[in-house]
Amino acid sequence: MQQTLALPEYELTLSIVEDASVLFQQPDRPATSLVFDPARGVFEDSFAVLGYDADGILMHTQAVGYCDPNTSLRRYLRGSFLDYRPADYPLHALNCEMALPEAFAFLRGRFAYQGELWMRPGRGGRQGLGLAKKLTNFAMMHALKRWDYDLIWAVVSEKKIRARFPQRSGYPHHNGPAFTWKAGERSLEEFVVWALAEEVPDYSNDIRCEGVGSVNTASFPRESSGTVMRL
Repeated sequence: MQQTLALPEYELTLSIVEDASVLFQQPDRPATSLVFDPARGVFEDSFAVLGYDADGILMHTQAVGYCDPNTSLRRYLRGSFLDYRPADYPLHALNCEMALPEAFAFLRGRFAYQGELWMRPGRGGRQGLGLAKKLTNFAMMHALKRWDYDLIWAVVSEKKIRARFPQRSGYPHHNGPAFTWKAGERSLEEFVVWALAEEVPDYSNDIRCEGVGSVNTASFPRESSGTVMRL
């Protein structure tokens, strides 16, 4: 079946790939977080979104994973947060800290995690057209139709929080710094953002989703970043 993404102001062809491990087969993008490695068994199901330009060059990636841990989000993360570490922070070098809000103890049910949002830098030039926001919400909406999750969450940098990117993309709640990662003398603080299923915005006027499968609509990513946003 086909799925249509209507973004006439861009030129990008999107494909939904049923196995998110396809991200590990994209050598021209930064390292992929191990959470999407199927060998780790973090998720019960997952998918990836790959975006190509008219020349077939990979321009965009993101992925969403699903699990039903039968516990609260807080207890789940206490046992698994190392799986969500940044790709370039090796496990053996980590001294990790986690500070989660009390609200996480009351969030239960089916969880979806969104990450690996990457856009190739240096092509198109124009900023501020809102493509990253639309692509983020496209995956949120597809995941909700696919799994009927209770909550979707992601990990973002303080810079993205200050820019209100998660809020503009459909994540009304944030907490942080929730994770503190240390590798040698390097240190990184990250925030957790989340949305209940009923809070996920419906951008159907911008994005039309029909069926399940690949997306065959073109758009050119003019809002780009050279690094992977965890969200």
